Amino acid sequence: MTQRRTQILDAAAVLIAERGFTSTSVDDVIKGAKLSGKSHFYHYFKSKEELGYEVLNRQFERFAERGLAVLREPMIDPIERLYLFIDGVVALQAENGGRHGSPFGNLAAELADAHEGFRLRIEAVFERWASQIGSLLWEARAQLTDDVDAVRLSRFIIATLEGAVLMTRVKRDLSVLEGIAIDLKRFIAMHVRQSVRDDARGARPW
Repeated sequence: MTQRRTQILDAAAVLIAERGFTSTSVDDVIKGAKLSGKSHFYHYFKSKEELGYEVLNRQFERFAERGLAVLREPMIDPIERLYLFIDGVVALQAENGGRHGSPFGNLAAELADAHEGFRLRIEAVFERWASQIGSLLWEARAQLTDDVDAVRLSRFIIATLEGAVLMTRVKRDLSVLEGIAIDLKRFIAMHVRQSVRDDARGARPW
């Protein structure tokens, strides 16, 4: 990826996080990326929509690299990996004080009903995310109670985190997310077999 293209994507990501996609114009991106004119923008992107799709894809890949990677760490117990992932979501939000929310949730709220292209791409993002958590829950199935539905639980985890991030952004208070993260881990622990919980007692604060 060229430096100029990276500049455009970085500027667009910041503007979309602050203003939303609809309120971010190509001219805003050109100014934010310090381009000399529209010809530079259109050399790399055919349209504002193409830029938006690329920003979304790039943000998910970064999230996968920084956040989801722990879900695949084979040397850590699966349930512990899930708790570390939740902690990682909190840490990512803490970096900006919880002000920007989730790029996926933000775009879903803004564009799911208005832009089919974005709706489909955001749906794919959430499905990829749910698939990774579902795979971890399947790996941990011997530790979980028999009534656990991995698909439903993975979607519940995502919905809880996305809702918590949104509430944190509205309240401008990171402690909202921190508290919900603790409660979410406690909820997950309720679906862990009693024998496993007994073995881990004293090791976790929930």
